[in-house]
Amino acid sequence: MNKKVNKILLILFILFINILDLKSQDTVKIATYNLLRYGSNTNRNLDFKKVIDYIKADLYITQELTNNSGVTNFLNNVLNKDANKFLSAKFYDDTDIDQALFYDKNKFEILSTSKIEGDPRNIVAYRLKHIQSEKIFFVFNLHMKAQKGSSYEQRRYNQVEQLINYTKQMNEDHFYVAAGDFNIYSTNEPAYQKFFETTSTGYGKFNDLVKVEGTYRNSEYAIYHTQSPRTSQFGGGASGGMDDRFDYILFSDSLMDSNNTFVIKDSYEVIGNDGNHYDMAINVSPNSAVSQELADALHDASDHLPVSVDLVFSKEAVFPINNSPVGNDTIFNLNEFPNDNTLVGKVLATDPDGDDITYSIISGNEENFFNINNEGEIFVSNGNTLSYESYKEFVLIVEVSDGLLKENIQVVINIVELPPLSIESYVNKIIKIYPNPFSESFIIDTNKKIRDIIVYDTKGRVVLKKNKLLGKNNINLNRDNNGIYIFSFRLNDERYNIKLIKKGL
Repeated sequence: MNKKVNKILLILFILFINILDLKSQDTVKIATYNLLRYGSNTNRNLDFKKVIDYIKADLYITQELTNNSGVTNFLNNVLNKDANKFLSAKFYDDTDIDQALFYDKNKFEILSTSKIEGDPRNIVAYRLKHIQSEKIFFVFNLHMKAQKGSSYEQRRYNQVEQLINYTKQMNEDHFYVAAGDFNIYSTNEPAYQKFFETTSTGYGKFNDLVKVEGTYRNSEYAIYHTQSPRTSQFGGGASGGMDDRFDYILFSDSLMDSNNTFVIKDSYEVIGNDGNHYDMAINVSPNSAVSQELADALHDASDHLPVSVDLVFSKEAVFPINNSPVGNDTIFNLNEFPNDNTLVGKVLATDPDGDDITYSIISGNEENFFNINNEGEIFVSNGNTLSYESYKEFVLIVEVSDGLLKENIQVVINIVELPPLSIESYVNKIIKIYPNPFSESFIIDTNKKIRDIIVYDTKGRVVLKKNKLLGKNNINLNRDNNGIYIFSFRLNDERYNIKLIKKGL
């Protein structure tokens, strides 16, 4: 019986066990959403209702509510419009845009709400109990200072430091998330890095399920962008198109490692973002992630997209059904004009469950210069036209799949320029090499004695070697493969290299 059949049987078994014991395990969805200066006005409620009906979260961590009337409006006219199931936590009306928490009263109970001093807004800390499992769970709702510049970065860093000073007093038995509008522009920001530093107590740091490096305003990171789903200005807010990741949900070590309360890593989602709307409005058709109606609602409701993720709460140990393959981004160098079937390199990926994995190139290979086998080895498919002048670099996205779950790996292939096809003009008067390209042999015609010649292939192996040439000499490579060769010769005390191309008949 193969591994895929075993996996299907395992899934069916776990589903059967869950049906028999529904009371021991509960999967809940949490979402963070900046509501954009939301108050008592009901103009956007229809749009928000469409978004909320799509997300179907059990816990909403929200930002930018202008006052208590906004909390009441969102609770009564959006969340509870069809059924009375949500409550709101204590609301601190400290500024003109503050944070609020809404929770399914059948799933959670609020134990306490408090503030951690911050600038320009306090961090709101919620202590909840998941009713079914009786697990205690913390939510930290942040809305950090916007804008670029060192002074603003410092203010964001100070607020994260205040949060870490609080969480480092916890231990491995505490489960918590930090979520909200962080206004962080790059993973290089001190505020971002502070979340993941090991603390003096060994506890209290966070984890990010999104693994990228550098500035988020990059088309390669389009799938993670949360602001702005608009390119036109209306109702306040940003209107620059989808180009930044400002909205985050970060997780405690315990939620990453526990087997009874844990995040389902593959459930992390930016609602409505299909990765194809960089610098565009989210409702530009087509949107492959959501319907046009929902894309319009996301566009009109707010200048942020919501982010959601699933958490499992269980009284007993639960082992996830399946884990995604994992792999490392990598860089390879490849000489120009390689032979077909030249090995470029091997993508390194594994499956935590020991499942068989397959590889495919899903982006960056539009001209089919490369192929990949099921060992992760990338080979050249069409190397004759692969020149440095035309192609300096390829950025491939390799999809690794265990049959159910997938992981994307970025592979950069740098094309390396070989020595030129011709020699400097003053040397060219002394020695002629022709034809180039050649089919089986080429001529070396020299009026001065050449001390030695060496012909290498692109892997550095010596194909031919001769000493003391003068006059016309026919060099035959009819038994060697088509491709690029390096012709090296020594004239007086100087050594010269040129590129030869063997194209065959």
